[in-house]
Amino acid sequence: MPFNTTHLFKIVLFVVALTLAGIALTYNSTRIITRKTVENHQQSIAREAAKIVDLWLEQHLNIINATGEAVEQIPIGNTSETLRLLKMAMKAGNFSDVYIGLKDGTMIDGADWAVPAGYDPRKRPWYEKAVLENKISLTTPYRDLTTGKMVIAIVKPLSVKEKTGKKAFAGVLSADIILDTLKKNVMNVKIGNTGYTFVIDSQGTILVHPDSNLLMTTKIQDAVPGLSGIPGVFTETTAGTWYYRYRDTQKVLSFQKLVNTGWYLCTTVEKQEAYTLARNTAMLFAMEVVFKILGILMLLMIMIVGGGVFIFMLSRRNFESTVRKHNKILSGKERDLKGEITKRKEIETRYRTLFDMATNAIMISKNNVFIECNEKTLAMFGMSASEIVGKTMLELSPANQQDGNESCENFDSMTQKLIAGEQDIFEWTFKRADESEFPAEVALKTLSLDRELVTIYSIWDISKRALAEQQLRQAQKMAAMGEMLSAIAHQWRQPLNALSTYIASLPAAFYNGMISKSFIEKLVTEADAQIQFMSRTINDFREYFRPSKNKQKFDIMEAVQIAVKLVRAQLKQNGITLKIDSPFDADAQKLPVFGYRNEFVHVLVNIVSNAKDAIHEKEEKQSKDNLRLITISVDIDDIYVNLDIQDSGTGIPDHLLEKIFTPYFSTRGTSTGTGIGLYMAKMIVEKEMKGTIDAQSTPEGAIFTIRLPMSEKK
Repeated sequence: MPFNTTHLFKIVLFVVALTLAGIALTYNSTRIITRKTVENHQQSIAREAAKIVDLWLEQHLNIINATGEAVEQIPIGNTSETLRLLKMAMKAGNFSDVYIGLKDGTMIDGADWAVPAGYDPRKRPWYEKAVLENKISLTTPYRDLTTGKMVIAIVKPLSVKEKTGKKAFAGVLSADIILDTLKKNVMNVKIGNTGYTFVIDSQGTILVHPDSNLLMTTKIQDAVPGLSGIPGVFTETTAGTWYYRYRDTQKVLSFQKLVNTGWYLCTTVEKQEAYTLARNTAMLFAMEVVFKILGILMLLMIMIVGGGVFIFMLSRRNFESTVRKHNKILSGKERDLKGEITKRKEIETRYRTLFDMATNAIMISKNNVFIECNEKTLAMFGMSASEIVGKTMLELSPANQQDGNESCENFDSMTQKLIAGEQDIFEWTFKRADESEFPAEVALKTLSLDRELVTIYSIWDISKRALAEQQLRQAQKMAAMGEMLSAIAHQWRQPLNALSTYIASLPAAFYNGMISKSFIEKLVTEADAQIQFMSRTINDFREYFRPSKNKQKFDIMEAVQIAVKLVRAQLKQNGITLKIDSPFDADAQKLPVFGYRNEFVHVLVNIVSNAKDAIHEKEEKQSKDNLRLITISVDIDDIYVNLDIQDSGTGIPDHLLEKIFTPYFSTRGTSTGTGIGLYMAKMIVEKEMKGTIDAQSTPEGAIFTIRLPMSEKK
């Protein structure tokens, strides 16, 4: 009996010890999981708030980036066209001001701010930030001279293309965002009753905070000693949670790094309230219930040893308590789900508002099929959403593109570049609902949306820009009409004299009895030949002044011959010899290129006319007869056609060579030159025909070299 009692005592002692160990383990596990759940809950709040801020900033960065690219396409200055772009950007992004500071100190303000005397934009923090970063970026908050309010600025360096093809710095485009706007529209996340959000940089400097007195003057580790280790944590991770004490209250801080700025969005709330908020989540409640049940079961083991009836009563009471807690869990879970749905709807509403307010068409495709588009897309294509969704890019495009290629061929090439990560902005021709075509610039971006790979199309209608370029080309030709009419008059002088002679000979022949059938036939034949010559002259000049509507394949030797016919009379009148040097038989071998034929003829006429003026200028300076010669040399190099137009004129001073292709720059002054001839020549050759045009000066005169890719398009 003693043996049995001792043995039983040991068993009971072992069970009790095992039960106590299980209870201790359960309590410790519950405490760890509860703490982790609280941290995850707070981190998710910071992460979602950071996403909203990043999305808001990215949309504003895109607006300024698009505005900068548009400004770089026009002459930058205090003009209506530049100001129009700045005001459009202000309206699209709800900026307080959008302005440009040029490298010469000029200030162009979209809000019509009167620039005070002595103001130099190059010394302002936004200008220095753009020059230092050399890319689109955001400044730290500073006080705006115009409004007196704290703002952050989105800055983008501007560049213009030089003759060498390289881009040169021209100035800085900047847009102001008032911090109050950021706090009102984005930093409005509610965290219980005591929590709030704020933004600091990597060194802890407070950038955005409910207390405006702390902005840019205080570091968070100085204001709250318990956060002294935060800057060190920032160097190790982009997101995390930190516990600290502030004014005898335990608090929890969670942070998430912002993608576009390198700043940190932080949330802070009292620890007790953080635990209360976290307990409302289904995961934490479920874990608490599981571990409480385990604890109850272990406690029941002790109670079974002590007495069955007591254990039965206690277990029934605990069971009823558990049911009530489960009901509370279900109610809390339902509230959480409703809150999550409301939050998602708010985020979706903000996204949809930004999506539809964009000034460019935005389309989203999956597997090359459009699944969504914004309001600007419907207006641009003249279609309803149901007519666009479900179609591919090829179904909204004509059969052929402006370069002569089939749309499907260019689409395949574009897709391959996108897959290889090489695709940038490119030009594309679309068609509207009424089958009319319009040119556009397209930017593509692939990203993962709801765990699916989609492509975002950003489309700008450039019809007005293309029309303006065509009108500028036509205006340049019309500006030369006076000189061309003089050439027509000169070419007509000889045939008119001949016709006058034929008519004057009729009376004498009649009175002398010389009119016969052979006389009449000869007279009619010769008169008709002169009239046909005059008719061909008119046709040549009419074709020259007619603008080309579409690009086409044409023979470059044919274009050279047309240009020579147009200027031959002027050159002959001025005693200038024009020589064509080519190893090819124009009738036997064609040299096809692709582009606007009439506009290319205008390029040749403009260069030859400039050469004629240079030869005259040389004679006036030297007061003696010189060689009057213009030579057009044609040759091929692999798949390129090379044209050299050389004259025996004055040449071009070295310091002016890099400026002659600049718009409105003329070496002859405004009385004899418009300054857009060579600029248009460069636009036509390089932009429209994908070639190059260069100039060089020699002791014998100037040489213009045009290099064009040969076309094999059918």
